[in-house]
Amino acid sequence: MTLINEFIEDYKQNVGRYENLAQICADQCESGLKRQGLRALVTHRAKRLDSLTNKVLTRSQEKTYQSIDEIYEDIVDLAGVRIALYFPGDREEVDSFICSNFQVEQVKNFPEEGNRQLPYEKRFSGYAARHYRLRLKPQTLRPADQHLTKYVIEVQVGSVLMHAWAEVEHDLVYKSTAGFLSQDEYAILDELNGLMHAGEIALERLQRAVKRRINTELQPFSNHYELSSFLYDYLRVVSPRQAREPYIGRTDVLFEFLQKIGLNSIPALNPILDKCDLTSADQPIAQQIVDQILRLNPEHYEAYNEARLTVGRTDPFGAPHERLSYFSDKLHLGWFMRQWIAAEHVVRELLGNVIPENAAHLHLDSEMIKELENIRNLRNEILYGDRWPSEQEMFRAGHFLQKLAGHIRQENDRIQANRINLEDIAEHPPQKEA
Repeated sequence: MTLINEFIEDYKQNVGRYENLAQICADQCESGLKRQGLRALVTHRAKRLDSLTNKVLTRSQEKTYQSIDEIYEDIVDLAGVRIALYFPGDREEVDSFICSNFQVEQVKNFPEEGNRQLPYEKRFSGYAARHYRLRLKPQTLRPADQHLTKYVIEVQVGSVLMHAWAEVEHDLVYKSTAGFLSQDEYAILDELNGLMHAGEIALERLQRAVKRRINTELQPFSNHYELSSFLYDYLRVVSPRQAREPYIGRTDVLFEFLQKIGLNSIPALNPILDKCDLTSADQPIAQQIVDQILRLNPEHYEAYNEARLTVGRTDPFGAPHERLSYFSDKLHLGWFMRQWIAAEHVVRELLGNVIPENAAHLHLDSEMIKELENIRNLRNEILYGDRWPSEQEMFRAGHFLQKLAGHIRQENDRIQANRINLEDIAEHPPQKEA
């Protein structure tokens, strides 16, 4: 049996691994892009046996393979994902998403210099897309799938129109048994490619028209894609010097939340955005908006919880905890959240601010301030994270918050008593002795 035949037989035995690898990557892409309000069609595949056989045979004419492992290292698209964008103008946002969520090893832009020479002088530039060679991050995988981080995935990003043209061109030109097509066939493919480029220009104009409507009509957003479009543009205008793309976060939940509390419009969002840190690389703008709203009115925790549940019930990629109310009695979850909200009410009512930003005014020692920061992180994991804290963590944190609320009341009573005492002294100063 030749080395190539041995490789093909080995791939047959392991093709399920590559199907699983491509499926997980595609799910992460589809879920993440949808949640951030980026429109795309995501497909995936493990390389077909007939296509793989032809590719290895072609490559073997130029390379002398010495082992099966060497062939595996040379063929990098055994697991493939395709992201077909509705709007070509979203390429940079998608690039930022991919670089943040995967271990990217190589990026290749098309068209590139030195492409295969054809017996036809093309008028148009041909295939336009960006290809990534990447690996999954360990923290995004279940323990049973950790071994998949060893394998490379090819992710192709282009417009829906360019991907459609590429399928036709690839099957006709690169899989032609004769090696070349007729001049007429090349001319027609070139003509179609020109139409695809013209179509991409039209899609970019359509996207700009949609943005103008959203930004000028000032009507409520129709969906979270419109909300995302506004936020991306807003951040680019306000922080134009940032080298990276804006960090938006989950606009699907944010949209539901804003709808429920009547803030689903640009005029309602502008004063909230004025208080956000638009340059933050750690906290997405969607999370900052939610935090600002909850600071002003802790009663809105109920509405945010309902927004999470509304999205979680219909999200095919959602984790089980996203369909569980954070006011549930499971794992002391609801009890902890009630203590947190009660503490926020006390701080807002008595001191006009929200923990822990004003911790210095509460006469807390360094250990208490550190504990308060840890508890805020627990709260953030519940509201925005992908796991629940442990039962022990929430039980201990809830008791600390109870003590904190009592401490704040005592401090407030002491401050009020001192103020009354000072006012009394001012009105009735002690008399000098004769």
